[in-house]
Amino acid sequence: MQPFTPKPYLRRFSIILLISSLFTFISVHYVFSDSKEDAYYYFLLSQIAAENATQAEAYLERAAKLDIKSLYLKKVLMAFYFQNNKLEKARNLGESLYKKDPYDKELVFLLSRVYLQENRPNKAISVLEKYLEKNPRDQEILGFLISLLIQQKEWDQALQKLDQLEKIHPENYAINLFKARIYREKGNYESAKKAYLRAIELSPENKPLIFEALRFLESISAKEEIEKILVDYLVKKPEDKDFLRLLFGFYMEQGDWEKSESLLKNYLEKHKDQPEFLFYLGLTLEYKNKPNEALKIYKEIPPKSPWFLEAQKRVLEILKKRDLNEAKSYLEELRKVDFREKSFYVFLSHAYEDLDLCERGIEVAKNGLINHPEDPDLLLALASNYACLENYEEVLKIVEPLLKRFPEDAYILNFVGYSLVELNRELDRAEDLLLKADQLKPEDPYILDSIGWLYYKKGELEKAKNYLQRAMEKVKEDEPVIWAHLAEVYLKLGEKGKACELLKKAHENTIHIREKKKIEDLLKNCP
Repeated sequence: MQPFTPKPYLRRFSIILLISSLFTFISVHYVFSDSKEDAYYYFLLSQIAAENATQAEAYLERAAKLDIKSLYLKKVLMAFYFQNNKLEKARNLGESLYKKDPYDKELVFLLSRVYLQENRPNKAISVLEKYLEKNPRDQEILGFLISLLIQQKEWDQALQKLDQLEKIHPENYAINLFKARIYREKGNYESAKKAYLRAIELSPENKPLIFEALRFLESISAKEEIEKILVDYLVKKPEDKDFLRLLFGFYMEQGDWEKSESLLKNYLEKHKDQPEFLFYLGLTLEYKNKPNEALKIYKEIPPKSPWFLEAQKRVLEILKKRDLNEAKSYLEELRKVDFREKSFYVFLSHAYEDLDLCERGIEVAKNGLINHPEDPDLLLALASNYACLENYEEVLKIVEPLLKRFPEDAYILNFVGYSLVELNRELDRAEDLLLKADQLKPEDPYILDSIGWLYYKKGELEKAKNYLQRAMEKVKEDEPVIWAHLAEVYLKLGEKGKACELLKKAHENTIHIREKKKIEDLLKNCP
């Protein structure tokens, strides 16, 4: 638990001191008696001599003696003693001032800090408690006290103090917030939940409080409470996009697409021009298996919106599943959009590669490089399309210079290593590169696939099988290339049944003509 810690007293006090010093001097010059005037003269001298601690101390002590009634000057002197680790002097002065004015906030704060520095936390606690008896609403001092009690693991004492304060000020949300933190630290999650909910009830529009409570409630899977907090807040502040995103995310995690759709449609009825929430609605409709409605929504997102590219990615995914020719036609239309951002070129280049239109992908990437020369994302998109055409010599011409620029980039290391494996040369160097990529990005399925394919080429079949099986387990989407690689290893090991099962699956899911032809050749080994 992070205890509440108020701003450091000395930093805050010194800022006040520096800002006010000149004005104070000007005012006393005309209003105060000669002794007070002299006092503030020495006070200003102490500021000028700040780097000489001995001289500054002498000036401050003289100022305090000249204006014996000035609490301000004595607090400055006390702060000086504390800053310079003269704790006995600070304590003696502080205690003498405290007898006269036990409810001065700055004095209480500083004296408690002195006691803490002397390793006397109980004295510090007693000073803070006495102040709070008269000023129970002071959240800074309360936070400091609770922090001390928690550091001392005096949780029950802290809770007892908070209970006393709550009886005096039952509407103070901070008291319940501190209670929630203490119960959370103690592991009493039910009491912590109740305290957080009570704090929100007392301060229902306090966003930092709500965010803290939501994080806790999420950690204990209190789903009903999370939903209620978000819905209640949005009833009062329906325009708050932060909470709208949170509630949408909550419904997504729960798979509650009906509520998600209703929420977004209600919001979009009043706020038409909201591309971000249009995108979320499209995503919701996709999950509800309403692809046509989702397509319509995605196409409403304008090109100038930052959500435009994300929407186009979803459109292509839907069209690819439905009709490849329709997807290709859509991509050609999309290419006519006057959108010259680098990200658009990268997206189009990879989209053409996905649809096995790799020559077009190369063309798009090269066009992008005219306006964005040496851009690594565009260069990698270009290399990826050459890899799609199995032109690994050209791939290496592009990615080897990138490796010099980005020697610790796991993706580039993998690209170079895999290209060498496909060319069946410098396999030892390829192994070094790929193992380094694996260290930088452990358990990445594409790096694991490259390493497995390397060991297949080197004839180390058990190693190859191990890496490729891990790659297949880790990958989150259909990857016919990984399946085909593992199938080739199975064939070499005589595990024909497993190999044929993977090859058939790969053949059904691959789009690329060259990959399909390779798989068909391998399928000749199957019944």
